[in-house]
Parts: sequence; C-alpha cells; structure tokens
Amino acid sequence: MARRLVRAALPALGFAAAEALAVVAGRAVRVDHGEVALVWPAAAISVLWALHARGLGPRRAVPHAVLLCLTNFAATLATGATVGLAAWFTGVNAVLAAVTALLLTPGRRTAVLREPADLARLVVAVSTGTVCSAALAVAYLAHAGHDGLVQTFALFAVRNGVTALAGVALVLRLQDARWRRPVITGPRVAETVACVVVTLAVFGRVFWVNPGEPIAFAIMLPAMWVSLRYSTTTSTLFLAAAAVCVLVGTLLDLGALQGLPAENQALLAQGMIGSLTLVVLSLALFRDSRNALISELRHLALHDPLTGLANRTLLTERLEAALAQGAPGTVGVVGLDLNGFKSVNDAWGHQEGDLLLVEIARRLTETAGPEDTVARVGGDEFVVLRPRLGGPADLERYADEVRAQVALPYGQASDAPYDRITASVGTAVSERSESPRSLLARADQAMYDVKRAAPGRPGSARALRVVGAPLAR
Repeated sequence: MARRLVRAALPALGFAAAEALAVVAGRAVRVDHGEVALVWPAAAISVLWALHARGLGPRRAVPHAVLLCLTNFAATLATGATVGLAAWFTGVNAVLAAVTALLLTPGRRTAVLREPADLARLVVAVSTGTVCSAALAVAYLAHAGHDGLVQTFALFAVRNGVTALAGVALVLRLQDARWRRPVITGPRVAETVACVVVTLAVFGRVFWVNPGEPIAFAIMLPAMWVSLRYSTTTSTLFLAAAAVCVLVGTLLDLGALQGLPAENQALLAQGMIGSLTLVVLSLALFRDSRNALISELRHLALHDPLTGLANRTLLTERLEAALAQGAPGTVGVVGLDLNGFKSVNDAWGHQEGDLLLVEIARRLTETAGPEDTVARVGGDEFVVLRPRLGGPADLERYADEVRAQVALPYGQASDAPYDRITASVGTAVSERSESPRSLLARADQAMYDVKRAAPGRPGSARALRVVGAPLAR
C-alpha cells in the first residue's frame, strides 16, 4: 500500500517542483520590471501536468488540479506578487492548462505529435487556452487600473501560446522518439558540419552581433534545412536551441531586436519562436507523413495482402540481387504447392482456406533465416529464397524441414476441419549465367515433378482427411 502511494505521489511531486521552478524563471524575466514576463515556461508545464492528470481519470485528477493551483499560488507569492495577483495568475494558469488539455484529448485520447493533423490539433488547443487565459489576465489588470490593455493582451496570448506550444511539442516528440545509432557516411558528416556552421553563423549574426539590422528572416534558411533533412525529433531539439538563442539575445538587448521598446521586443521574440515552431514542425511532419505513405504504398505493391509475405515482384528483385552478388551454387530456391488445398476450400469455404494460407505463411517464416525471403506467388504456391547456401545438401535439408512443418497437425480431430496438409516441394540451386526466371522455372518444374510422382499419397487432393469443425471459430 505504501509503495503504491509513493508511486502515485512521485509524478505529482515532480510536476510540482517543475512548475515552481518554471514560475520563478518566468517571473525573473519580467519586461521593464512590470508584471508581463518575456517567457512563461509554467504554461508548458501546466499543460503537461493537466494532460497527465486527465489520463488518470476524474477522481485521481482532482488532487493534481489542487496541487497545481497551490504550487502556482505559492511560487508567484514567493516572487514578490501580492496575494490578489498571485491568486489571479493561479486562475490564469489553471484555465490555460484545463482548456488546452480538454481540447487536446477529446474522449480521453492520448496526445501525440506524429502527423500534421496532430500539430493542427495542438495549435488549436493551445490557441484557445491562451486566449481564455489572456482574457482573464487582462481583466485583472484592467481592474487594477493598468493601461495598454490591448498590447498586454497580445503579449500574454503570444507569450503563453508560443511557450506552451513549443514546450508541449518538445515533450510529445521526445516521448515518441526512437533513438537509433546514426549511419555515418562521409557526405552525411560533411552535410551535418555545414548545417551546424551555417546555423551558428546565421543565428549569431541575427541575434548576437547584429546592430539592429532587420535580417531576422535569414533564420528560416537553417530552419528549413534541418526540418527537411533531419528527423522530426532532431528538428524539435533544434527549435529548443533556437528559442534559447532568441530569448537570451533579447534579454541582453542584442541582435536584430535591440533598441526597441521592451514589450515590442518580447512580442517580436515570441513571434519569431512561434513562426519557427510552426514552419519547422509543419515541414518535418509533412515530410514524415509523405515518407510513411510512400513506404506503405511500396509495402502494398511488394507484399501479399493476405499473408504479408513478399509477392512475386519483390521475390524477383531480391533473387536478382542475390544472383548478382553470389557465386554459382550459393543461391537456392525452394518452391512448394499445397496438396489438397482445393478440398479445404470446397468443404469449408474460402475463409477457412485463407486461415490455412496464413498459418502456412507463419510456419514458413519461422523456418526461414534472417536473410531468406518467403514469398507467396500464387493461390497456394509459395517460394523461399535462400541467398547464402552451403551447398545443394544444405538446400535439401531445408526442404525436408519445410515438408515437416507443413505436415504438422493443424488441430485436434474434434475442432479442426482437417488434421494435416502436405506439400509438394521442389528445389533448384543457381548455376553459371543463371537468371531469376530460369531459377524459379527449374524449382517450379521440380515441384510439379514431385506432385505428379505421388498423386495418391496422404494429404493429396484425393487422400486429404477432412474432419471436425472449421478452424474459423
């Protein structure tokens, strides 16, 4: 019981610590020592906390909501705010987090960032939440007698919206990241070095050594380069580094924004970060969606839709490559045709026949090695390509294993439509000047020679024993 309580409390305590630090950091970068901060990381932490709490269910979410409000209030109060201001800002953060989390997870669906539609949903949810929270903040400032409410509303909305958008996007992408060792090649290393050099030069010139020249548009060059050439996770990390560069340069009154009024600097800095976020994530996610669609179409074009095995086109491609790379006698092909498959279709229907084909495909895949290719090339005809043979005897041993696997019982006599199926198996080993077509033809001929030689053996079309109930239950 104690362990369960500790495990349940740890996420809440972690979020509370992060929220408190975020509030302190935001209050430390207030513009002109007023109540408007340049960046508000608590917006992102609040939304992430609300997303976590929403996934726990209504009853378990209530303590998280209470702790979120208490943390915001205590941290704001500790940074010199009045009790009224701390209470009002607590409500602002709570509204931002609640509205954004509700819109981002309709029907309690999990928030992800994998495709352009996810980004659009995130932008709509964050925009709605920040507009609601900015309206509350401006209402308080109007009640307190502050001027420039329109500009203050814009600053609150842009600042909270951009911070929440960038922060939540970063976390969602890191949650989905698949860390793989990169493939290191000379051209790839050269491109990466060039990209880093160009990025540092552009961002340094725009935000650090630029004497106020309006050349901020130049940051889109490295942004587009990164988003189109590197992974979406790398692009998101690039956004985080770019945001830090922009904010630090603005706080130090350096770069393209130097000399402007403080609130204008804040608006423009957040606008740049928001524009970068939308451009980079849109390009990266659209690229991912395009690549995924191309991969899916290629898979459909090269694989059998029923069994998921390679089709004849993919088999021919791989056989051609194996013959080009392997010496004569090192590439083997095993062709097999099921005996009695028509009886299964006739007795139990094509659905039962399809289940049998799927089971045959599974068994063949289990017998194949990591470099082998298992293909379905006809109704009940399969081919296994073995590109690295030890010799003809190796292929014959494998053919015996295939026959044994196919002939294993398919269920007890009381609940299977047949107790076993057999296969006619033919083999062929590559010779000098072999082509994919000729090698497959020889394996096919050997298979039909076997089938004609034993027309009445158990498991053939005439001798198949059909019993029991169908497999499709």
